[in-house]
Amino acid sequence: MKKKILFVINTMGRAGAENCLMTMLKYMDKETYEISLFSVINRGEMFTKVPSGVRILNEHPCARSVLDREAKRDLTRMILKNGILGGYFFRDARYLWEMLSWQKKQGKLQFKNLFWKLCAQSAPPLEETYDLAVAYIQGAATYYVMDRVRAKKKIAFFHNEFLPSGYCPKLERPYYERADRIYCVSESIRAHFADIYPDMAKKTEVFYNLLDADAIRQKAREDTGVFSALSQSGNEIRLLTVARLAFLKGLDLAVPALDRLKKKGYPVTWYVVGDGPERQKLLRLIAQYGLEDSFLLLGAKENPYPYIASCDIYVQPSRYEGCCTAISEAVILGRPVIAADCDGNREQLGRYGTGILVSPDPDGIAEGIQRFCEDRGLLKQMAEQAGLENFEPYGPLQRIYQFA
Repeated sequence: MKKKILFVINTMGRAGAENCLMTMLKYMDKETYEISLFSVINRGEMFTKVPSGVRILNEHPCARSVLDREAKRDLTRMILKNGILGGYFFRDARYLWEMLSWQKKQGKLQFKNLFWKLCAQSAPPLEETYDLAVAYIQGAATYYVMDRVRAKKKIAFFHNEFLPSGYCPKLERPYYERADRIYCVSESIRAHFADIYPDMAKKTEVFYNLLDADAIRQKAREDTGVFSALSQSGNEIRLLTVARLAFLKGLDLAVPALDRLKKKGYPVTWYVVGDGPERQKLLRLIAQYGLEDSFLLLGAKENPYPYIASCDIYVQPSRYEGCCTAISEAVILGRPVIAADCDGNREQLGRYGTGILVSPDPDGIAEGIQRFCEDRGLLKQMAEQAGLENFEPYGPLQRIYQFA
């Protein structure tokens, strides 16, 4: 009889963690294990990317965006219905108050973290018992696995630094105490987590994101002319960022950085692939600097890899990162990388032996790009150093199987 392994994710939106999970599911041993997948929020484009042989436990999975108006309306309706009629706002009022107070103390409200627990409690229950349940991301998936899934062993993944992500150590402790192993996607995240919970440090390990390098290279060749209709001139330097339009990704720092470069006469155009809650704010900022023709928000793309492969410089201006999937993809596709200097980016480029780190502010980002623009030898050197070879997912997966 096959052993049963369940993976749980918050949503199936088009993002880094979801992409990495699809790679993991693709390479799982389906002859030995029965692999199941459940998304707490039953929505997202990645439902169409689930590998064959994986059971989707969501009834009538919705493969539409988690960011469109319909999704936001449905989520708001669910929160109000279950919060008021379901009694969550009253039953867990103390939890909500403590989480809200913690976020205010940290200086930034993160709305989704207030309601991940409500989402987990509102999702349909699963009747089966599993040999192993894996919460592949922090938030709703972790709450759901620890509170509502019957499994002999449980694993939790952490993809971001704990405190900047808006999680309260006191409120999260009971969930991670129940995990048999806590996998962090970088050493900096693991160390950060262990500093907060030193008593749980022994059960934390680094588990780097799995990427399907061969598939990424193949998809990158599907359309090599993606910039042809957008480029303004033959000597244009194409900058690219692939990211969710959110505060932590630092795109509001990129706009004034581009303004500095344009004023110095550099022929640069910055393209951004992705969507998110900060889109309107970024559009206003772009208009404020008069960069409508050179800072272009292209929206989410089902296949972003031709854009990465065709850009001159990949730039990741994030305020913080755990292990940035887009940086890894840029390295796989042989692109020179500039990344804001935060723990995750520093560790990642150190592992790959390529790219340059810059100060996480407009001046630092602009100076890094200027350095590449003026030193084509450095640009060529960084491109030649990029490229992850010998991708091998089977060894890391043994670290999952050992708990099943």
